[in-house]
Amino acid sequence: MRFFNRIEVRLSLLMVLVVVVTSLLTVGLNTYQRERTFRELPAEVRDILRRSDSRLPALGFPAELRDVLLSGQEIRVRLEPSPDPGNPNPVFVLSLPDGSGSEIRVQPPPRLRRPSLETRLQQNLLIASLAATGLGVLLALVFARRIARPIEAISDAAGRLAQGDLKARVGPQPGEDEVARLARNFDQMAEALERLEAERRAMIADIAHELRTPLTVMQGRLEAIQDGVLPLEMGEVDRLHQQARLLSRLVEDLRTLSLADAGRLNLTLQPLNLAELADRMAATFQAALEAKQITLERRLPKGPVLVRADPDRLAQVIGNLLSNALSHTPTGGWIGLEVAVEAAQARLRVLDSGPGIPEAALGRVFDRFYRAEASRSRATGGSGLGLSIVKALVELHKGTVTARNRPEGGAVFEVSLPLDQAG
Repeated sequence: MRFFNRIEVRLSLLMVLVVVVTSLLTVGLNTYQRERTFRELPAEVRDILRRSDSRLPALGFPAELRDVLLSGQEIRVRLEPSPDPGNPNPVFVLSLPDGSGSEIRVQPPPRLRRPSLETRLQQNLLIASLAATGLGVLLALVFARRIARPIEAISDAAGRLAQGDLKARVGPQPGEDEVARLARNFDQMAEALERLEAERRAMIADIAHELRTPLTVMQGRLEAIQDGVLPLEMGEVDRLHQQARLLSRLVEDLRTLSLADAGRLNLTLQPLNLAELADRMAATFQAALEAKQITLERRLPKGPVLVRADPDRLAQVIGNLLSNALSHTPTGGWIGLEVAVEAAQARLRVLDSGPGIPEAALGRVFDRFYRAEASRSRATGGSGLGLSIVKALVELHKGTVTARNRPEGGAVFEVSLPLDQAG
């Protein structure tokens, strides 16, 4: 059925249909006109034309000539102008073949004055052709209008979208042909543009808010130091340095995402043991884990799990996931780090015993600056871009990342990467 839903097939069938309908109408109307012309002939002519042995039409000649005319004998006929002004039909002068030299003059009455049979057939054919062509054109216009209507709707919606109306939509279109699919794809594109524009505005507002918070803190404390309200001590310098680091991390995260979006984030791909890299990254979090009395359980295979990846960017992925788990795990909690090979994929899982992810937030945890209520607080020191960077970097490695809740509580973030076939 998809073959017949293609617009070129439908247009071709439409043209064939118009040709067939026009031809049938031409034949039908021509037959009708021919029968109508035949019925208008004198009864004598119709009788003669119906007889298989007829040779000459009587044309209203006297009955005494009929046998002579039909006998097949040679008869000399000449035409003379009509002597009667009221009857313009010519006079037929017939010389009989009996050798007597007798002539019979016959003039058809005025009522028989009509165009010739050939002329009437030509006229009838012309009328039939014009009628059939007109009906064919009408059918073509109807079908063309049916095809063109959704294209006009798409054109109108595209014009409104170009003028800035992001709510412009074509609306549902019947059928499964290219035009209907184009209309649906256009609506999906318009919805995506509207969503992206809303996300862009929200991101600008979030960036402004994220930048304003540490800047406000730094500005307030520096002004207090200038005014002598706060003494310039090492503790105050450390607090200012912490705010500067937060700003630097936010700017660097934004730059990373910007390069990833533009396709300009270059990766140095090389064979890499994912289990070894995960173990090494876990060691860098040991001090932070001990500070919150959190237990880190590592489940790593003894053998290598080789993937083709950029070491620095994949380390950033693991670090962001561990940092996210550390932020959401309460004091005395538990974090798990697993690496395994499943279904020809390398799997990296980071688990925690935190409150988990609200069901309404599961589909948005990788959105930029998205914070799921209190479980993602700015107080943790994050930029709100860590998981977004994880998703962008994993996809650059041709992998996927998912988030879900554990039945016993807490969250699970799972990264899947292609194995290094060369290894």
